[in-house]
Amino acid sequence: MSDDQVPPFSLDTPRHDTSTYVGRWRKFAELVSPKWLLLSSEQIKHATQTLEDFRNGKIAPGQLKDAELWNLRQAYEAAVHPQTGETVPAVFRLSAFVPVNIPICVGMLLAPATLGNTIFWQWVNQSYSAGFNYANRNASSDQDNSTIMKSYATATLVSCSTAVGLGKMVEKAKGLSPGTRSFLGKMVPFVAVASAGAFNAVSMRFNEFQEGIDIMDEHGDVHGRSVAAGRQSLGQVALTRIALPMPILLLPPYLYEVMKKANIMPKAKYPKLAAELVVLTLCLWGAMPSAVALFPQMGTISADSVEEEFRSRVDRNGQPVRHFLYNKGI
Repeated sequence: MSDDQVPPFSLDTPRHDTSTYVGRWRKFAELVSPKWLLLSSEQIKHATQTLEDFRNGKIAPGQLKDAELWNLRQAYEAAVHPQTGETVPAVFRLSAFVPVNIPICVGMLLAPATLGNTIFWQWVNQSYSAGFNYANRNASSDQDNSTIMKSYATATLVSCSTAVGLGKMVEKAKGLSPGTRSFLGKMVPFVAVASAGAFNAVSMRFNEFQEGIDIMDEHGDVHGRSVAAGRQSLGQVALTRIALPMPILLLPPYLYEVMKKANIMPKAKYPKLAAELVVLTLCLWGAMPSAVALFPQMGTISADSVEEEFRSRVDRNGQPVRHFLYNKGI
């Protein structure tokens, strides 16, 4: 994008129209780029300080180009938690999603479907998901270490038992045609990952369900903690986790079949593996922004839907607050 196409920089307005799905998709597609994994601590500090200087009026108009400021804001949003201001560990950033999940998905889709392989890869996946969910949580409602470990253990147990149980059911089912058995076999990893992913997200952030999350008005002023907002937020996160594995675990097996029928799938072992990895990587790259863009990161809830104590609140200008905002997390 050339300089004359870059919108004027703002710290408060997103670069893309996040009121639309396409705008949210473009935002997250930029944040999922692995280039943000290479940010050094000095670069993150530079981005943070420059944006703070801009907010405080220490940077004169025109001193930095809009494109440069937008790039610094992207770097900040890619690496720093919006509530705590702490740097998110590189492995749990959106930009790590594709490289981290490639070996996990290869294990789930291409490793022999033995009991040991099933349990191992489900455990690896849920371990990573637990860390990702915690690192990208709504930080206004934290859990103690004991609760976090219990949530992690439960989510892993749900994932492994679902995958193993469904696999055994398909294996022992009678009267199934080879095509039906193959279809159901391909569905097992998705159902296990989707159900456990939703459970993992909710359990790792269960305090938001019990104690609520901070809600604010359009000026950013926090009015308190709302359980209704916390439950709405977690519901959206759970739906995101169900949608996330769809293109990753359901599409590749059928794309492989299409490639074979079209005679474009290499027959030699290593070229075939390379082609499968390319397909899997493309599906991974599209999955994350497509899923997390389903709902705005800054959610909205009407004043009528929150607790009674918040329904008559006014903002700093004395105007009634009709809608509250909350940080959904990712």
